[in-house]
Amino acid sequence: MPRFSFEDADKYGSSGGSGVNFFQLKGDGDKAEVHLLGDDMNDFPGYAVHKVPIGDKYRYVNCLREAGAPVSDCPFCAEGKNDPDISKVHAKLFIPMYNCDTDEVQIWERGKTFFRDLASYCSHNPHTSKVITEIERRGAKGDTSTTYGLYALKDEDNFDIENVREDIPNILGDVVLDKTAEDMKYYLRRGSFPADNSSSDDSGVVRRGSSRDDKPPFNEGNERRTPSRRRSAEDEY
Repeated sequence: MPRFSFEDADKYGSSGGSGVNFFQLKGDGDKAEVHLLGDDMNDFPGYAVHKVPIGDKYRYVNCLREAGAPVSDCPFCAEGKNDPDISKVHAKLFIPMYNCDTDEVQIWERGKTFFRDLASYCSHNPHTSKVITEIERRGAKGDTSTTYGLYALKDEDNFDIENVREDIPNILGDVVLDKTAEDMKYYLRRGSFPADNSSSDDSGVVRRGSSRDDKPPFNEGNERRTPSRRRSAEDEY
């Protein structure tokens, strides 16, 4: 786990290959019209994750430690002295949406600083999934000051989230790898996850730089455009 709510976001740290369609706006001023696939913030929990290399890609893996719990609760958290990059906990939002422009369900990855933007938008737009939401990027590629605006264009009464329900990925499992403590210990020794408990692109891959085979086991509806508040994106530009 752990998932966390908007109210718990500040308890968590700052912050490919999954087969999931991810949403991106790459250029300054780029826009898209979408349906956010949820009706309030209870439908958009945050996830505490670790970012680990698997082959030539990185994947997010669930953190096993609740906020404030000892680092020994999660093998990746406890790896700090040996590998601070893996031990770092990232607080992430993975927002499911239906992209009206591409006619597909996508996932929008944001950092925890976007929680307030989304919470404000949902509070002003009840039954959020019914609203056609315009997302606008403000910032060039690579600009660390990039922000995103959310605008309610209109309600679309004939849109029913149930019609796309089966296309929505499971965040924990499809987007974030759901690994046990034993899986993590295995990874820390060998640089890969057990082949019998992972998808094919997660197994048999040695981490870049060195092999850990000899490492000892781990010991531990409105036409008026209403902008949301804008805050800097955390680390996705």
